[in-house]
Amino acid sequence: MYGEFVWWQGVVEDRVDPLKLGRCRVRILGYHTNNKERIPTQDLPWAYPSQPITSAAMNGVGTTPMGPVEGTWVFGFFRDGPNAQEPVITGTFGGIPEAEPNPTLGFNDPKGKYPLTTHILEPDTNRLARGSGALPVPDSEGNGPYNGENSPSLIQKRKARQMEVPVGVVGHLWDYDKDKGTIKHTDNTKLYDVAPWNEPNPRYGGVEDSNTTYLESTKRSSQYPLNHVRMSESGHVEEWDDTPTAERMHRYHSTGTFEEIQADGTKITKIVGNEYEITAGYKDVWIKGSVNITIGSKGDADVNKSDCRILYYGDLVQEVYGDYHLNVHGDMRTKISGNEAREVLADRKIVINGEDDLSVHKNQIINIDDNLTYTIGGNLKETVKKNVDENYGNGVPNFPPGNHTTLVYGSSMLSNVTGKYTLTVKDDMKISTTANYNLNVTGNTEIEVEGYQDEIIQGYDNHIVNGYYQMSNALTHQISSGGNYSVTAPRIDLN
Repeated sequence: MYGEFVWWQGVVEDRVDPLKLGRCRVRILGYHTNNKERIPTQDLPWAYPSQPITSAAMNGVGTTPMGPVEGTWVFGFFRDGPNAQEPVITGTFGGIPEAEPNPTLGFNDPKGKYPLTTHILEPDTNRLARGSGALPVPDSEGNGPYNGENSPSLIQKRKARQMEVPVGVVGHLWDYDKDKGTIKHTDNTKLYDVAPWNEPNPRYGGVEDSNTTYLESTKRSSQYPLNHVRMSESGHVEEWDDTPTAERMHRYHSTGTFEEIQADGTKITKIVGNEYEITAGYKDVWIKGSVNITIGSKGDADVNKSDCRILYYGDLVQEVYGDYHLNVHGDMRTKISGNEAREVLADRKIVINGEDDLSVHKNQIINIDDNLTYTIGGNLKETVKKNVDENYGNGVPNFPPGNHTTLVYGSSMLSNVTGKYTLTVKDDMKISTTANYNLNVTGNTEIEVEGYQDEIIQGYDNHIVNGYYQMSNALTHQISSGGNYSVTAPRIDLN
């Protein structure tokens, strides 16, 4: 069983193992001819792959033993020795392909794919690993020395580099010179600046507009043999780069989605499709620097792409040590199913350039410890469907020139005037009521009329004087009556 050791080398022509054990059909030098009519591919023996000690090769535990492609050169040994019927693959080896595959001959890829025509006369070592270490490297247009930088994945990343990403800015709330107030604009003037950001350059960092300006700490590009690369057939890539000043970790999907950690610790994550993130437990995030979040783009034809929804099933706490700015370019709607409590420890200013509509379905209480000033450029209309109770400690309100209309559907009482009450009207004044009019004065009443005074009484007029009654006229006093005129007194003096 363990007699003479016989090793071999050959080319993989078939890797589609019906048993899915990772076996490959191999055409072995010295044992098989390249004449496929004499020995077709389907007649070649299945060679078992050996696995490293880090793979359990049991019940799916470990790594899958797939790797060689059609056209790969492999080597190994015969498990049955000189009988040469049970080949085992122990490894692969590359080289520099000199010609395109000929699928009609053995020791070639029967499908005619490998080696790729773009890689003829080129080492089989991945291009990403064959860097020279020189700077600069090609820009997104392919200009400059290649230095092992012309891998399709790297070219695609440079072309797709995102530039001029817009950020949110603080809105100018009002014309400060026109609407003066105690609240001024924020002292952090940088928040008013439009400061877009750029995606860092692939591999070597740097956020300048130039595609060949990198981190100052980067002194060389990726250099062979310090960059360790793994790539799949479809173009998925993983890199572990140990080049001094350019140390990186990189994982790339053939669609362009990638994650890269650059030499200074900067991490770039770019997703060209959708992203779903689910955390079943707690999640803590600490960002010690600034944060810019841009959702959507002004160029999106479908505005629904830019929608952002946030749902909290618990409480939400926001604590801001600086200023809080909210700049809404469209409408803003806020619905609160419960109560709202807000406390402003300093000043408040609200500027409404359109109409203001406030509906309160229950009581409203406004408490002002100091003065209240209303400035109305047009008319003021107040409608009170029930009682009005106004208490003034010192004086009553002064109404500006113009019309003032008060509609009272119930009772209106002016009481608790502890000082003087003066009513001055510069134009006509009319008091009209469809019910009774009562004027009660506990002191003296003086009515001074500089012009004519007409009293028209459609009903009964009764003057009851319990004290002294005197009427003096500097001019003529005339009394005309269409009926009887009666004066009753114990004594009447006429001079």
